[in-house]
Amino acid sequence: MKSKKLSIAIVSAFIAALGLTACSVVTAKENSIVTLKDFNGNEISVNANSIYDKYKDSENGISSFYQAILEVMIRNYFETSDDQEVKSKLAEFKESAKSDVRGDKEKASENASTNGTSYETEWEAILSSKNVENEAELENKYLYEYEKEEYEDRYFETHKGELTNQYIGFSDESGTISPVDDDRHASMFPYHVRHILVKTSAVASDFVTGAITEAEARKLNAVYTDLVSGQYTFGNIASRLSDDGSASSYGDAGIMTTATSFVNEFKLGIYAYDTIYGHGTNGDVSGRDSYLEVNSEYRTGNKTVGAQLEQIGLETVPFDAFAYLGDVANVTKSDKGLQVNEGNDKYYPRNVIWNAFLNLHNVFVITQDHMADFVNSADANNTKVQEVSASYATPALAAEGKTGFRVVQGVNNNKPVLTDEFGRVIIGVRSEYGIHFMIMQRSPFEYSGTIVGYENNAYQYNEVSLDEYYTTYTPSEQNYPVNSDSSKKVTYVNYLNAEESVYSKRAKEVEDQIKGFDPMYDYRIFEELQANNQIVINDEKVAENIENFISYKRQYNEWNDSKTLNEAWNSYLDKIALQYEVRDDADGLDESQRLVRVTCGINFKDYEGKSGMWAEGGICYYEK
Repeated sequence: MKSKKLSIAIVSAFIAALGLTACSVVTAKENSIVTLKDFNGNEISVNANSIYDKYKDSENGISSFYQAILEVMIRNYFETSDDQEVKSKLAEFKESAKSDVRGDKEKASENASTNGTSYETEWEAILSSKNVENEAELENKYLYEYEKEEYEDRYFETHKGELTNQYIGFSDESGTISPVDDDRHASMFPYHVRHILVKTSAVASDFVTGAITEAEARKLNAVYTDLVSGQYTFGNIASRLSDDGSASSYGDAGIMTTATSFVNEFKLGIYAYDTIYGHGTNGDVSGRDSYLEVNSEYRTGNKTVGAQLEQIGLETVPFDAFAYLGDVANVTKSDKGLQVNEGNDKYYPRNVIWNAFLNLHNVFVITQDHMADFVNSADANNTKVQEVSASYATPALAAEGKTGFRVVQGVNNNKPVLTDEFGRVIIGVRSEYGIHFMIMQRSPFEYSGTIVGYENNAYQYNEVSLDEYYTTYTPSEQNYPVNSDSSKKVTYVNYLNAEESVYSKRAKEVEDQIKGFDPMYDYRIFEELQANNQIVINDEKVAENIENFISYKRQYNEWNDSKTLNEAWNSYLDKIALQYEVRDDADGLDESQRLVRVTCGINFKDYEGKSGMWAEGGICYYEK
């Protein structure tokens, strides 16, 4: 018997016993497998041996038995409750279920007309796709889906605080911030992230000879120019310049967790940066480095992710690389109109700068350094390099509340880096899509408050705890977090001024995140019903098998989640290791693969033929 058919059979037996239909009688208690206590306190015993005996030792049977018990308990809750709200909900759900069935019937008629088949054939196809045999089963299926969703919502409201802390990964129930230790599912450590994406056409796997367009070079320059100008907020720049759907919401990329399917450079880059360089409102929280305990043996020996990333270090990009990109975006020939190195585009100044400073898949920060500080030491005295460096004045430190350069303790050896208007470090990274300029609007390690400013080399925070920040209420609701003066706190829901419909959508997003982080959410409901003695498994073998089934599922989920995350880390590290191997092995590579020196890009416009640095054997020499 298929799992669904078995489940339906067991449910039918239970429903009959509970009196939801008048098809059977309750068996004697001493022969019962399970005792159910309904929500009015009535105790009912059910003997499903005739259906269940041959399946009681199989995973299929255990799963179906568990599902059947939960289904009957939830359905019985709605059928027997005296609560007027519950009764009203049940009537609403029954009408919705009937409507869904009518919709399926209409779909069967449409399909018959479209496919040139009969209504009966298409109706049977729909029933089969829903794993039911007739209309009554289909209607009950829809009804139970509505009831289960409602019951899960009620469970969520009752356990919201506990679930939120488990989802986030930290709690301060005792007045001391500490990691949440719950063996049912790992915490998700959510980040609220924003970004500006500049899409580029360069091939992601080309670490040294990538090529960007004139328009892409100008866009990179424009984003940097606006960020350093202090005239706009990060969100304003994102809304005007980001090549991403998040531009309409000022760069908001939403909530990112360990399970979010963002590209590794974006997601793991943020986790790596924050783990090694980030700051918490009360200092580092215990377990902060838990993301970096993965081992990778790729080229670097058996080291943890943390050890490898700290060894790699944080990349730094000089400010004038972006400034220079704008000046040379359209340069493809020398000032005398000559093709340089037969017109090979990897020598175009914009591509030289791109490959030298931005074509990096590990995170970088933008600094006040000059490109001249990064060229080969043998080229540092090149007159043209010195002239270009001198032509770009070092940007001043940002004024309060302005985007620009700030000293952020622990980052870039305490030398200025580019930040947003609140002092959040702007982290750059190159992915398959282009360059992301990223900020952490809220880190899971900032438990007690959101960054609201940066003065005297220290962050200022408001008083919005993480569980408040990820509230599921809207500002118009009574339980929305407020300050001591009753003003509304700034949370994920309302951090952007918007209409109530937007707030509702964002509040629902948070709720779905918290409800959905544990794929075994309904097992929690089952266990609570057991703890309250509303479900008692009398058959010891069945009870043991159900307990083992739940335990096995949780262990498997934990293993699979860990495996998936580990593989992502290793893939990310492998890419970075390969990137550096290729970039650092210039002398051992064929010339066509070699990273062009910055000096060649800066001297490009002065090219007069194959002489000097361009002559055979010179540092900018090119040979097919």
